[in-house]
Amino acid sequence: MNLAWLAFALAAQISPDVDALPRHLALEEPRTPAVRQDPAQERPSAPVRAPQAERPLIDFEWLELTPAAGLAVYSSKFLSDPGLAVSIRAHAPIPLFSPPGNVVKEYFGAFAQAEFTTIDRDMSHTVSHRKGVASFISLGLDYTFIRDNTWLLVGRAGLMYAYYGGIADLKNGVGPLVGLSAGIQISGSMAIAYSPELIFGDTGSHIFLNTVGVLIQF
Repeated sequence: MNLAWLAFALAAQISPDVDALPRHLALEEPRTPAVRQDPAQERPSAPVRAPQAERPLIDFEWLELTPAAGLAVYSSKFLSDPGLAVSIRAHAPIPLFSPPGNVVKEYFGAFAQAEFTTIDRDMSHTVSHRKGVASFISLGLDYTFIRDNTWLLVGRAGLMYAYYGGIADLKNGVGPLVGLSAGIQISGSMAIAYSPELIFGDTGSHIFLNTVGVLIQF
């Protein structure tokens, strides 16, 4: 009788809300379905190309061309009246000597140009080849003083090779030159420029070129 009463008392103390098994041993534990990851997300992303660490010494992506025409005035030693002059000049900036990332303020640049002038020397008619066309090929550096939406001012200096094509008593050779281009922008990529230039020859001779051209910015 005492044993039966003891068993009844123990059964009454057990709460009906308590599971008989721990949760990790429960027979009907709910299962959460596994979420499948998108295959595109599983693949590593493609590497992003880093920006160009440095630009070339001469940046031809900002090339400018200036075809021009005008007048060549010769010093007295040439014994020639003024003649016609035509030229083509190419310019590109040198980023190394300019503020980084600012194309407008890339002050230093390099140029190459070809110029052609007519010469008619005042000499005796018995002299052959008194007149002809002279060719000048030059290379050098330039510096942009002003470049904005309205004005353009560029100075340049370099060396030129003069070829006189057999004109009487004129010798081919190398000499220095200095020049200037002053212009007005007529659009975002074009300007009208006046370009005076002084070419020095030997024995104190010189040629003063006055040309007007269209500066085309690519």
